[in-house]
Formats: sequence, C-alpha cells, structure tokens
Amino acid sequence: MFPLSLLEDVIGSLFSRVNIGAAVVSLLVFHLVRVYQKQRHLANVPPGPKPWPVVGNFGAFLVPSFLKKRFRPQPGAEGSGAPKHAAGILTELANVYGDVFSLFVGSQLIVVFNGYEVVRDAFSNHAEEFSDRPDVPAVTIMTKRKGIVFAPYGPIWKKQRKFCHTMLRTFGLGKLSFEPRILQELATVKTELLRLNDESGGAGVDLAPLIGNAVSNVICSMTLGQRFHHEDHEFHMLLGLMERGLEICVNSPAVLINIFPLLYYLPFGVFKELRQVERDITVFLKRIIAKHRETLDPENPRDLVDMYLKEILAQQASGQADSSFTDDYLFYIVGDLFIAGTDTTTNSVLWILLYMVLYPDIQDKVQAEIDDVVGKHRVPSLTDKGSLPFTEATIMEVQRLIVVVPLGIPHMASKTTEFRGYTIPKGTVILANLWSVHRDPTLWDDPDSFNPARFLDDDGTLRRKECFIPFGIGRRVCMGEQLAKMELFLTVTCLLQAFKFRLPEGTPPPPLHGRFGLTLAPCPFTVQHANAPIALTLTSEGRRGVTTPDPLLSRAAPRTMAFFTHHVCRGLLTSAARHVVIKHVMIIGGGQMGAGVAQVAASTGHSVTLVDTSDDILKKAVKGIEGSLKRVVKKKFADKPEAGEEFVQKVLQNVSTSTDAGSAAQGADLVLEAIVENLKIKQDLFSGLDKLAPAHTIFASNTSSLPISDIASSTNRLDRFGGLHFFNPVPMMKLVEVIGTSATSQETFDSLLNFSKMLGKTPVSCKDTPGFIVNRLLVPYIVEAIRLHERGHGSKEDIDIAMKLGAGYPMGPFELSDYVGLDTMKFIMDGWNEKDPDNALFAPSEMVNKLVAEGKYGKKTGEGFYKYK
Repeated sequence: MFPLSLLEDVIGSLFSRVNIGAAVVSLLVFHLVRVYQKQRHLANVPPGPKPWPVVGNFGAFLVPSFLKKRFRPQPGAEGSGAPKHAAGILTELANVYGDVFSLFVGSQLIVVFNGYEVVRDAFSNHAEEFSDRPDVPAVTIMTKRKGIVFAPYGPIWKKQRKFCHTMLRTFGLGKLSFEPRILQELATVKTELLRLNDESGGAGVDLAPLIGNAVSNVICSMTLGQRFHHEDHEFHMLLGLMERGLEICVNSPAVLINIFPLLYYLPFGVFKELRQVERDITVFLKRIIAKHRETLDPENPRDLVDMYLKEILAQQASGQADSSFTDDYLFYIVGDLFIAGTDTTTNSVLWILLYMVLYPDIQDKVQAEIDDVVGKHRVPSLTDKGSLPFTEATIMEVQRLIVVVPLGIPHMASKTTEFRGYTIPKGTVILANLWSVHRDPTLWDDPDSFNPARFLDDDGTLRRKECFIPFGIGRRVCMGEQLAKMELFLTVTCLLQAFKFRLPEGTPPPPLHGRFGLTLAPCPFTVQHANAPIALTLTSEGRRGVTTPDPLLSRAAPRTMAFFTHHVCRGLLTSAARHVVIKHVMIIGGGQMGAGVAQVAASTGHSVTLVDTSDDILKKAVKGIEGSLKRVVKKKFADKPEAGEEFVQKVLQNVSTSTDAGSAAQGADLVLEAIVENLKIKQDLFSGLDKLAPAHTIFASNTSSLPISDIASSTNRLDRFGGLHFFNPVPMMKLVEVIGTSATSQETFDSLLNFSKMLGKTPVSCKDTPGFIVNRLLVPYIVEAIRLHERGHGSKEDIDIAMKLGAGYPMGPFELSDYVGLDTMKFIMDGWNEKDPDNALFAPSEMVNKLVAEGKYGKKTGEGFYKYK
C-alpha cells in the first residue's frame, strides 16, 4: 500500500506557503498575458456598446421573462411604442457608433455592417475575406457546418453549390417551364380558401398554413420529387416546428447556447424545444432520402435527391474515397433547401397580402392593373410580368420595407482584414444589416412609408435600384432568388386576381413589427372579403361577390377520375371568345401520340405539361421523348454533339409531368387530349376540366374519328372547342387537321391554326365530318383493300406492292393497317357503321374483327396482318 505518511508529506509540500505564492504569481502572469493578447487581438476593432462580463451584449436573455414584463413600459406610457426587433435596434446603434460597429456574444466578436455602401463594399470588394460562415456553436451543433447555407466557404462549398444549382435548373429552377407547377399549387390554395369560407362563419381565414404548404410543395417537388397534401397532419406539424425553430434560435434564450454550448442539452424550455425541432425534421427528411435510395433508378432520376445519390454512386465507382458527396452531406443540403425554400417565400407572400389588407387603395390599383392586362378569364403568367409594373413595384416595396431575412445569414472573416479604417480579426462574425440598407434615408425618400411609386419612373416604367438587395449580395447571395421571384409574382397576382382581401369586421390590424427569428414573419392575422359575410369569394367575373361552386362531377370513367385530385370551384365565365396566343400546353395522355405532340411542342419553345394516370406511364413517355430527341440530334447535330446534347436538355426542360389534370389545367392556354377513342370517357374528362380551366383556355381533341361537336357538348365552352388531329409519328408527319364545329369561334380556330404553324406543321382546315379529310378517304381505301383480299382477288403482299409501286404510296394498305392498329381501324369503322348503317363503305370486316378478337392489333402487339419481331 501507498504509505499514508508519504501522502501527507507530498500534500504538505504542495501547499507550502512558497508553492502557493508561486502558483498565484503564475496564474496572475497567465491572466495578464491572456488579457494582453486579447487586447492586441482586439486593437482597432470597430467601436460598440460595452459588453457585460462573460455574456457580452446579450445579457438581457438572462433576465426572467416575468421581470421583463414587469418593467416593460405599458402601451401609451411615455417611452413606450411598438417593440423593436434586433435589426431595428442594430440600425439605431449605427446612429450612435457608426455604420461599422462591434458587439460581443460571450467573448465572440461580432461586427455589424450597416448601410448599402458598407455592405456592398464588404461583400463585393472584399468577398474573399467575408464570404465564410462562422463556427457558431448553435449552428454547428445542428448543421455540422455542412449543406449550402451554413457550410464554410471553400472548394467543397463551391462544388456542392454548383452541383445543386445545376440540378435544380434541370428540374425547372428559374425557368418558364416550371410555371405550371407553381400554378398547380395555387389552384389548391384557391380551392381551400373557398372551402374555409364556408367553415369560417365570418371569422376570417388564416392564410399562413395554405401559403406555407403551397410554397413548400414547390421546393419539395424539385428536391424530394413529391408534394404533400394540404391536410397532411405530419407535414403541417413539421412546417410549424420549422417556423418555431427559426424564431427561437435567434430571438430567445436559446441564443445563449453560443456562449454556453451545453445549454443545448437542457431538458426544459426553449432548449428542449429546439432539440425537438431538429429531431423531428431529421427523422422526416432521412425517411424520404432512405426511400429514394431504395427506389433509385440511375437512368431515370426523379429529383435532386436522385441526382445526388447518382453522383455518390458515380464518385464511388471512380474510386474517389475522399469525395464530399456523401449521404450525410445530402441530408444537410436537403434540409437547407427545405427550410430556406419554404420559410422566406411564405413570409414574403404573407407580408405582401397583409399590406394589401392595410392599404386597400393600393390593392385596388394592383387589381385594376391585373384586370386590364390579364383580364378575368385566364390566370396570370410570368410572361405578363413586364406588363404589370405597378404590381411588380408593390411587391418590391413590401420586400424593401420588411426584408424577410433582415440580418442575412451570418458571415465570418476568414482572415484578419483592414476594412474602412478598422481591423476585423480572423474568426469575427459578420452581420449584414439589410434592414438598414432598405431604411436608409439617404437612399430612400421617407423610407418608413409604404410607397410603391418609388420603384416607378414618371411614365410608370419599373425602375430597378442597385441598393434594393432583399436577397443579399456577393458570393453567398440566395441560390433560390429566381424561384422566389417566380413564386412571389404568380402567387400575389393569382390571388389578387381572384380575391379582394380585408380584415374581418371589428378586428384590429396586426402590429407591423412582426415576429423576429432568422426570418421576419408577420404577426398572425386573418382575412375577409370586403363585400360579403364570408371571408373570401369568387364571382362570375372572378372577384367581388358570391358564387355557389358546382361540385366536381364524379361520373368520370376510372381512367379519368384519377386526374381530378384537386379542383377549384369557379363560376362560368361567359365572355366572348378571343384570339389566344398559345404558350402553355397541357396534353392529356402519355401514349405514343400524346408524347409525340409534347415533344414537338416543347421543341418549339412551348411550356408543356404532360398528364396521365400514373407516374410510371409518364416516366416511360418522357424516356421515349428523350430517345426520339437523341435520334433527331444524331442527324441534325452530327458535327456538333455538344450542341445536340444542349438541344435535348433544353427541350426536356420545357416538359413537366403531372397526374393531376385539374390543377395542371389552371395554367394552360390549350388543353389537348390524346386518350382512348371512347366518346363517354372524353366527354367526362372535358366536363370536369371545364369547371377548372381558365375561361380563355381552348379545349381540343386529337380524335381521329369521333365528332368534335359530340365531345364538346359536355362543356360550356362550345366556342372555345376544336379538333387538332396529328398523325403518327408526330415528330415526322407534317400534317395537322384543324377541325372547327359550327359553334367554334373564328378566334379559336385561328388560334389553333397559328399554334399548328408554330409547331412547324402544315395545317389544313376541316369540317366536323366523319374522318375529317384524311381518314374519310384513307379508311374506306384500306377497307376496300381488305375486302379485295377477303374475296380472294389478291394476296395482301401483292396488294401492298401494287399500291407502293403503282400508286407511289410509301406503305401498302395492310402495312398501314398494322401500323395504325387494327383495333383503331375497327373502332372507326364500327362508329361510322353505327351512324350510317346503310353505307356499304362502312360495313364491318370479318377479317379485321377476327384479328382484333384474337388480340392481334398489328405492330404494337407483334402480329396483325403481318408478324413482327
């Protein structure tokens, strides 16, 4: 054993007076050295308010909430007023300490940049020094400094950001082709607003959950390849947690985690709440990523997650063991996109609508401009943006006043830098006070007032200002800026076209200081329609009144019922038809014909939404379009393969897919069906769509034999209904038969003719008679050839050769029958025979009936009149 006496001698020696004195002197010297080093380190830093010991300038978060309430000035008392959020307080401090000043969180130095000139100088002229992200404990614990938003600046971040931006553009980021996807979500918002009207009892409607769900679904469709139903409880709870998490991590005692990191693990209060937010979002996103990995088809990536997983596999296959492309990094990227892509845009939309409520004269002017330019009979499009300067100026003015991310995302000095006469040490956290930029009286006249006209010239033209930077500036500027601008414009214009908003009667306006977190959210509010006891209404003019929505007809056949998962109840719009320039095309039916039309329309710059009943059908259709395009490219771009590949990608970006026809129709100028030749199914389809599509939308059928007037009879837009009969294969065949009924307006017919020409086709005008022109001549010719063979007057081979060599036809009648499909031939002949049973030309063929009964339809089944491998 260790002798006790020896232990006592050691302790006595250690605590002798001499050693105690030496220890005290050593500690004092060490402290003085640290103080000296810190003073040298902080020499010439910007001035600022004196920090508290240990906690720095954030000691207020240590004051219990009941004491804050006790000593806070009461409303109406001297010195009281609207509560100020952090960005506003920092702007006031700049008036005292200058546009560059310092704060401390514990011992962590924070430098705040205020005003446009300072912010621009820092992030444009000193981008290399100020583009990094800080190693802030709260952020590091939750993000591990990975992803796009909070990752440190460097080669890995650049590579990851470039990859994500490129892939998101592939799926529509910032492109006109993505517009129908946004409009689809807005259709759901309108539907739910109408439903909530009936349930509100005049109390008004809370827009936040609907807008949040729609905005989140837009980013989820690109990132996760799916949308979430507006009544999905888990998703709604997740959006609420996300909003709460962004608020408490910046504007609650949780900020003290950055001083004492162990506080994050406390089992109570906002600390526990923050961990719960992180845990629930993690479980949700990792479950979706795991499902993607299980169902990944590298040849057919569905979204950003698939593309990233594909890149992981590619880098693993190439032996890049140190690649930054990992499952872990993917999770944080998806989290960044999900949170940033939802919260900022949602709050921006809500702020704009709140200002419309509080400034009804501005709302009236915006609505008048929308009515003048867009009208009441189609939904707004991004192509209208240049024609709506006051609307755009109003959106920009709200963005200026609010700045939804008022302090941006914190930056960090990557090295010690001399800036504007001060020394910014390496590791300093940098805050860009964007609030101060947009409230600077030297840049904006009367900056605290709401005045959209400040963004307009004297002639009403939109005026853009370089000091307007709501999305930030420099190398860390918001990656989703273009998508956010698309969503803001379409959401605001579509909702204000349809609804006039006002606060419920007797309800005071919400305070405009908002709820400050990482983003600035408006205080909760509800809205009510100005002229009705219910909150929101739509009229036969699209706004200002009450209408009773017709329920969606449920008689559609099983194939068509799946299209109508959402619907918007609108009154019938009865204005005269007018000429429509067709830009957005919705094609129903992902078969050979529908996919062919989609390819040609997308190749000529049209935005195309291809609709069918399942994702598998649509995936096959898009793959077929890609294969067809590559065959075109081999000939057209034989000497320029890179240009050919660029052409293919450009065309594919113009094509989006959907299993929801009702929502897709909301953004369409033309709805074209190319489904089964069955009158009842076509009628049910168009009957349902008639209640959902904008009034200006033209309906057309690609039927080869059914009367257009019979199909159109199921709708209330007889003057906006026609036929567009394409020929197979659509990319190769130049002809289009344009069919008008007795009720088709000249404007509609001209629009269909012009659309056909825009596709590079040669249109011919047809009356609504059986078979139109081509089939009326072709089918009897084929049938007569079949009868010739049935009578034994010639073999099918000889008849085909005779017609090819003697008449110059590219295909004989039996070859053509197999190519068209014997089932189609039989359907056409049976239909004509039913209508005109005395016409011998339309008599049924026993040989065709027998082959169809045996399932021998021709080339598509491998056997018809001939056998095919």
